[in-house]
Amino acid sequence: MKKIIILSACVLSMLLIPNVGFAQSELLDRFKQKAKNRVDQKVDQGMDKGLDKVEEEAKAGTQKQSENKSETIQASNTTENTSTANRDVKSFSRYDFIPGDQIVYAEDFAQDVIGEFPLKWATNNRGEAVTLEGKAGRWLRMYHTSHYVSPVIKNQAENYTVEFDMLLTFPNDGSVYPEMIIKLFNSSKEDKDGRRYLQDFSSPADVAVVIDPGEEGSSVIKLESHKNGMTDFMNEPKRLQKLGSYFGRPFHVAIWVQKQRFRLWIEGEKVYDIPQAVPPGEIFNRLDFEITSGIQEDHQMGHYLSNIKFAVGAPDMRTKLITEGKFVTTGILFDVNSDKIKAESYGVLKEMATVLKENPAVKVKVIGHTDSDGEEAKNLDLSKRRAASVKKTLSTEFGIEAGRMETDGKGELLPVDNNTTSEGKSQNRRVEFVKL
Repeated sequence: MKKIIILSACVLSMLLIPNVGFAQSELLDRFKQKAKNRVDQKVDQGMDKGLDKVEEEAKAGTQKQSENKSETIQASNTTENTSTANRDVKSFSRYDFIPGDQIVYAEDFAQDVIGEFPLKWATNNRGEAVTLEGKAGRWLRMYHTSHYVSPVIKNQAENYTVEFDMLLTFPNDGSVYPEMIIKLFNSSKEDKDGRRYLQDFSSPADVAVVIDPGEEGSSVIKLESHKNGMTDFMNEPKRLQKLGSYFGRPFHVAIWVQKQRFRLWIEGEKVYDIPQAVPPGEIFNRLDFEITSGIQEDHQMGHYLSNIKFAVGAPDMRTKLITEGKFVTTGILFDVNSDKIKAESYGVLKEMATVLKENPAVKVKVIGHTDSDGEEAKNLDLSKRRAASVKKTLSTEFGIEAGRMETDGKGELLPVDNNTTSEGKSQNRRVEFVKL
C-alpha cells in the first residue's frame, strides 16, 4: 500500500509540473527555464528513490546491458533526416573555411583502447573510446554533467583553425536536452594534466560556444568570452535551425580565429563571423567540451566526438602556387581508404579553382600523398586515385579545363613528418598542386 501511495504521489507531481518547452517566439526561454527544469529534475530523483527494489534492479539491468554493448554503439535511436544525409562537395557550396597549413594537434582516438577513457585527455566524470556501427574511426563518448579537456596544444599562434566531428543522438520525445559548451581557453603552465582546471573550471581567458539542442528547428546557440573573471563579449541567443536534422549522423564543426575575429561553421553553414569576440592578445591552448546535466538516462542519448584538428597559419594559395610554384594542403579530405572527397574540402577546392581561373595560362600537377598505415602498394594506388578525384572535381564542379591538370600519387614514399603520431599522419595525408 505504501508503494502505491508513493507511486501515485510521483505521478501526481509530474502532472503538476509546468510545461518548460521552448516557446517559438522567445529565444531566451530555453536558457531561463533550463535552471527550473534542473530543479524539477532533482525533485523527481528524490521521489524515484521511493520506487520498489524490483523496478530499480530492472532499470539497472537494462543500463548494464546497454553499457556492455558500448564497444560498438549503433547511433540510430534518433531518426536520421535522409534529405541531409547525402554529404558531397556541392552540399557545402557556401563553405569558405580554409584550414591552417601547419597541423599542431590532431586526435582521432585511434591509439586508445575501446571502452577506456583516452589517455591524453582529462575529465571530471567518465567517458570511453567507442566505435559506431556504420561510422568510420573511433569516437569519444561523452556523458552529461561532464567536462572533457584536451591536452595542452603546443605551438599555437594568433591565427589558427580548429575542426572536429560530432554525432548526437536523443530520444526524440520532446524533452529538454543537455546543453553543450565548446570552450577554447588558456591553461596555466603548471596545469599540464588539466586537473587544476577541473577543480573550478576557471581560466585566465576563454571563448565559448553554447549550444542548446532541440527538435524541429528549436536549437539555440550563443557565443561568449571572458577575461580575468569578467565577461568580454556576449551576444544574444539565436536559432540554429538545421542542427536537429543532423541528429543521428556525424556533422562537421570548424572554427577560424584571427586575433580577435571568431568565425564558426557547422556542417558547412557559417553561423558566426564576429570581428571582436576573442579577448585582445589571447592565444588559447586548450579545448573543453562540457555536457550539462540532463533528465535522460545515459542509454537514451549520446554525445560523440572525433577527428579533432588544430592548425596554425593563414595559407596564401595565390602566392604559394603562382609565385613559389607549389601549394600544399591538408584541407582536402577523403573518406577512409577511399578517393571520395569529403564535403568539408569545398573551401580549399573553391579557392584553388578561383586561383586557376584568375591565371588561365597556368597548368598544374595534382599529387596525392598518404600516411604509412596499410600496405605500401595500396597506399600508392590510393594516392593516385585521390589526385585523379581532385582533378575530376575541379573540372566537373568548378569548370577548370581538364587539360590544364595532370595527376600523380606518391603514396607514403615522401613523408613531411613522422608517421608515429596523429599530428604527423595528418600532415602526411596531403595534396600538392605543382605549377608546370
